[in-house]
Amino acid sequence: MTPDEYGTIEQAKKEKHLVLVHDIRGEESTYTLAKNGFQYSRDAVPELRDCSDDAEIKKLLVGRSEELVRKITGATRTLTFANRIRCVSVDENRLAASQAPALSVHSDFSITGAWHQLESLVTDPTELETVKKGRVLVINVWRPLKTIRKDPLAVCDWLSVDLTHDWISTRMIFPHGWNELGHLSYGDQQRWYYLSGQTPEEPLIFKQFDSAEVGNGGIAVPHTAFEDVKTVGCEPRVSIEIKMFAFVPGA
Repeated sequence: MTPDEYGTIEQAKKEKHLVLVHDIRGEESTYTLAKNGFQYSRDAVPELRDCSDDAEIKKLLVGRSEELVRKITGATRTLTFANRIRCVSVDENRLAASQAPALSVHSDFSITGAWHQLESLVTDPTELETVKKGRVLVINVWRPLKTIRKDPLAVCDWLSVDLTHDWISTRMIFPHGWNELGHLSYGDQQRWYYLSGQTPEEPLIFKQFDSAEVGNGGIAVPHTAFEDVKTVGCEPRVSIEIKMFAFVPGA
């Protein structure tokens, strides 16, 4: 297929809104993966200080994140399929867009997109049938590599999303495949949260799909980096996100 054969892509209109983002510092335990679709965890990784490059960081944190997700969800197996370190040069004119904090509200998958991603990774029909009999989760583990001073990550409480009016599924076509993700229309009932001064010992774990909640939109928690006027000129953000499937048998 050539680029001319991809078809027309209709661009969604983007709007900016001033939104109150609640700082839950001191109230972290109030919000849980099961109830709200996200939670902050305490997970110190002292070995992180000894990592000298991105490859070492990823090697250390992918396994550590899978272990953390299994502990929180009860999954017996995890399968990481993506990881990315996001950083910004002090000279923002040299910023690589693919590494920048994503200043756009989105969810990584729609229900259709999550199933498609699973089927592209688990290609053995028998294995695929087995994992589908249990509970299938897509989890994003987002961890600062330095204490966050600028462009923190905010998440939207799934309980505040009006699926009828807010959710927009968007299919992205690539040369060798596709993904369907979610965007969000603004709603004044939406509740947004972040953790001020988030440290590398405070990873954020949030759902991007839950097969047990398909009737509730799959709990694909919307998220975005956001600009805080009080942090202009602060040290740029450096963080890593690790995306994985988590399989809970018989759930």
